[in-house]
Amino acid sequence: NPLLTLPGEVREEMVLCVSEMFANACEHSRSGQDPDGRVVRTLETPAPGLVRISIIDDGTRTDTTGSLPKVPRRRTTREWEQAERGRGLLMVGHLASRWGFRPVLDFPFCEGLGTVVWAEFTLPALATAGGTR
Repeated sequence: NPLLTLPGEVREEMVLCVSEMFANACEHSRSGQDPDGRVVRTLETPAPGLVRISIIDDGTRTDTTGSLPKVPRRRTTREWEQAERGRGLLMVGHLASRWGFRPVLDFPFCEGLGTVVWAEFTLPALATAGGTR
């Protein structure tokens, strides 16, 4: 497995990102609201040198509004120093090469059925080792 040959720091950053994305799915989607909620984690290497991790949740919570992933609003330095939450996706954006989110199904009548949050990591070591699919 070429992922096992990655430097420890890179693996730790990927684990940190997927952990944050997983926690967000539990906190901000029906996955955490419903006792039978689910969160699916995926890991793929779609091209040599590229690793994508994804978290798929059960969809929009019914007990709150605004559950789509978003980077927090701008804050002053003092507000950031006092903030206890809201840094997770900023961290993912800093550590990953790219990240984003999309609906599980992109049809208007399927809105709210689930969200896929993904982060990609460009890893030259995998490109030279002949990354796998």
